[in-house]
Amino acid sequence: MKKSPTVTLQAQAVRRIAGRYPFGHSGDIARADDGIQPGEVVNVRAEGSTRLIARGYFNPQGATPLRLLTWQDEDIDLKFYRARVKAALARREGRILNTDAMRVLHAEADGMPGVIADQFGSVLSVQLRNAGVERHRDLIVKALKDETRAASAFERSDTGERRREGLDLVTGTLWGDVPERVEFFEDDLRLHFAPMDAQKTGFFLDQRDNRRLMASLVRPGAGFLDVYSYTGGFSLHAAKAGAKATAIDKDNVALAALEQAARSNGLQVGVRWGDALEALAALEKDRRTFSAIVLDPPTLAKRRDDVPRAKRIFTDGAASALRMLESGGHLMISTCAHYIRVDDLLDAARVAAAEANTDAEVLDVTYQPADHPHLLSVPESLYLKSILLRKA
Repeated sequence: MKKSPTVTLQAQAVRRIAGRYPFGHSGDIARADDGIQPGEVVNVRAEGSTRLIARGYFNPQGATPLRLLTWQDEDIDLKFYRARVKAALARREGRILNTDAMRVLHAEADGMPGVIADQFGSVLSVQLRNAGVERHRDLIVKALKDETRAASAFERSDTGERRREGLDLVTGTLWGDVPERVEFFEDDLRLHFAPMDAQKTGFFLDQRDNRRLMASLVRPGAGFLDVYSYTGGFSLHAAKAGAKATAIDKDNVALAALEQAARSNGLQVGVRWGDALEALAALEKDRRTFSAIVLDPPTLAKRRDDVPRAKRIFTDGAASALRMLESGGHLMISTCAHYIRVDDLLDAARVAAAEANTDAEVLDVTYQPADHPHLLSVPESLYLKSILLRKA
C-alpha cells in the first residue's frame, strides 16, 4: 500500500472528528503535508501523536477541505466501496415498501461523503459531489454497478458543490442504455421523469411518507392544493384518493411532466404556473377554498443567515393557506433545509395563524424516510422536517 500523506488537526477539532463527525473545516487543520492532490486520501492525526484518528479525502482548495471516510486503518479501494454500498442496501432491506424506487446512498449518512445514488426500477441515478469521489469515480461506479445490479445508470453531477470543489459539472450515461423516460411506481401510481431534464437526481423520493400521509387525509371531491409542486407527487396521490387537486410551480417542464403523469394514471390535476406566493394571492382573491394544502418550497436557507428570510416566506405562504383552508382542514408545511428547525416552522406557522385570524392544532411532526438516514454523528444528515396542522 502506498504511504498516504498526513493531515494534522488542531487540538480543539480532535474530539469532534474522533467522535465520527465527517467534516474537517479549514479552522480544524493545523497543517498538511506538501503536495497533496485535490481529493487524495490522507491519514488524519492529532498534533504530537502518531495514532491514526481517521482517513478521508483532502482537498486544500475545497470549501470543506477534509471529508472523513473511516476511523480504521483500512484501504480505500474497490472492496471498501463495495462493502459500503452493500451495507447501505442491507440497512434498507424490508423498510421501503410498495415502490421500486429508493435512495441507495445518502452521502455521509451511509459512509460515502459526496455520493448520492437513487434507484428507480432498474435505473440508477448518481451524483458525485466532491474531489475525493471524483478521483475515485471508477471504483465507486463499479461498486454501485456490482452491488445494485442496475441495468443502466446516469450521472447528474451538476451541483454547485462541485464548482466549489474546483470541478466541472458532469452529466451523462454511466453504463447501459438509459431510457429517455425513467419509469417507476409508488403505491398504485406510475411515475416517470426525463433523466437530463429533471431536477437533482430525478424525483424527490424523500417526501414519499408525507405524500401517503396527506393522501390519507383528503376527502373525495374536496379541494387539495400542492404549493411548490415540482412534478406533483402530492397532487397525484391526492387525486388518486379522489380529491380535486391543484398544483402550483414555476417550472414549466415539471408541470408538463405532472400533466403527463396524471393522464397516464387516468387522473386530473389542475396546474398553475408562476411564483407560489403570487399564485396563492390570486387563489385567495378568487375565494378558493381547500380541505388540504401542502407548502413544500425548495431549499430556502443554504446558510444560517438565510433562516429569517425563509421564515418570512413560510409565514406569508402559511397565512394565505390558512385563510383558504376549510375549518378542520389540514396544512402540511415542509422544509428540506438543514438550517431550518422544527421550531422555526412552528414559529412561522404561529405568526401565520395570527395573521389569518385563526388557530390550528399541531397533529404531527415528520422527518425524512428510512432510505435517507439521519446519523447522530452527522447532524447535517437531518434535513427534511414537516409539521402537520389542522385548522380550528
